[in-house]
Amino acid sequence: MEAYKLKEVHDYIKQVISLNFEESIWIDAEISQVKEVRGQVYLEFIEKNENSHQITAKAQGVIWYKSQLFISKKLGELYDSILQDGRQIRFKAKIEFHEVYGLKLNILDIEPSFTLGMVEINRQKTIAKLKKEGLLYKNRNTSLPIVIKNIAIISSAKAAGLQDFYEHLNNNTYGYEFQTVLFDSSMQGSNVERDITKNLNIIKEDFSKYDCVVIIRGGGSKMDLSYFDNYNICAIVAKFPIPILTGIGHDIDQNVIEMVTHSPLKTPTAVADFLVENNLDFEMQINQLYQSIFEKVKLSIVKQKNELDYISNYISTKTILIMSECNNKIDNKYNDIKNKFSNIFTKEYTKINEIKSIANYSDPIRILSKGYSVTTIDGKVLKSIKNISKNAIIKTTIVDGVFESIVKEIK
Repeated sequence: MEAYKLKEVHDYIKQVISLNFEESIWIDAEISQVKEVRGQVYLEFIEKNENSHQITAKAQGVIWYKSQLFISKKLGELYDSILQDGRQIRFKAKIEFHEVYGLKLNILDIEPSFTLGMVEINRQKTIAKLKKEGLLYKNRNTSLPIVIKNIAIISSAKAAGLQDFYEHLNNNTYGYEFQTVLFDSSMQGSNVERDITKNLNIIKEDFSKYDCVVIIRGGGSKMDLSYFDNYNICAIVAKFPIPILTGIGHDIDQNVIEMVTHSPLKTPTAVADFLVENNLDFEMQINQLYQSIFEKVKLSIVKQKNELDYISNYISTKTILIMSECNNKIDNKYNDIKNKFSNIFTKEYTKINEIKSIANYSDPIRILSKGYSVTTIDGKVLKSIKNISKNAIIKTTIVDGVFESIVKEIK
């Protein structure tokens, strides 16, 4: 049985590759790992099945120092954004095979427009899928509390935007206090999906503790923010039971996550200001309500006072009228009584005068002065001789005196 030495096999492979790939070629692949060592960049590339997402191919690549200088100058600000795990790139490479180190792709150039195009394609696919499932505006149907107190924050603990958020939130001019819990997450790279979905699921298990969730990053290029176009992240955000607010960048174009959140805001400080202003709106409503109640009570008091003044004046006037009427009635009654008594007195006085005249006319003194006398016996007027006996002592009163007599004879 004929057998080949390993080096012979590798020499043959090397010869086949050198004959078939004399020139460099353009290759489309996904970066699965990136590592920079002393100016050289080492990469691992993979290709996945579109349906099963199983890896169907894998290869190693390298950007040597000179190529790295050329590529970094060409890509400019996009360099770091493109050379990241999970990024789809189109690169120009020389296929090389080393007997010891195996197959390696010597990367000479990268086409940024391909990666940008793939980012946009993935974005449109995510939007279409969310729209088909009716998830685009689902989280907007949740309601923010009228007063926000407890906030779950998903961000990188090292993010500068997070510190700006805390500064604006905790040092607000109105003195509002907030309770925050940070769920540390990657905000860039292949771990973004894993970290954010994991933390959202943790929050969801006890979502009643929070008034809302805030996802903040704080700026970046369109490529940097493309991780927030991920379907799995956007789907869980859309279906989340409480409002989610975002402040992940400054770009004009919306990321898909901003399309599905309750309140998409541009920056972390804008999110903090929104939360503060939400509570300020409530306080202003309370103040307006207080002012409205105060004015209504004030008007009511004035109205009641006016009514009381009217009633008081009415009672006073009515009382005066009643008193006047009563006084008139009393005066009339008094005059009536006075007149009646005057008439009675006049009549009685006339009677008295008549009696007096009669009395004067019947006065014993007057009668005695005419020669009459009054005889009494034992203090009683003597009217008949039947009441007198012989030798009885009687008194006789005449006009100018009294004298006693002894009865000697009765005829």
